[in-house]
Amino acid sequence: TKFLTNSQGFEQENMMTLLDDGQHKEPTYRNIMDAFSWIARAAQPGDTVWIHYSGHGGRVEDQDGDEDDGYDETLIPVDFQSAGQIRDDDLLKYLVKPMREGV
Repeated sequence: TKFLTNSQGFEQENMMTLLDDGQHKEPTYRNIMDAFSWIARAAQPGDTVWIHYSGHGGRVEDQDGDEDDGYDETLIPVDFQSAGQIRDDDLLKYLVKPMREGV
């Protein structure tokens, strides 16, 4: 976060950090999805949105036929065994499509 605030002009109150370090909010399925919804609601035209994910990814069988290769790419939250993986379709639905034009 220091790089983003000191070098890039981002404000700390406009950031959310999820880490499995015992000091931050855990990167669970719900917390990641809530963060994406928060970003989509808060971002205004002209804003720059920067998201960094450093974790496991995967793929699961496509459920709606929109993937040429038959698989959705996924993010794997810390609670994936109970909550499931976050599909690329979820990112489109809850992060990308709700953003205002011009973000």
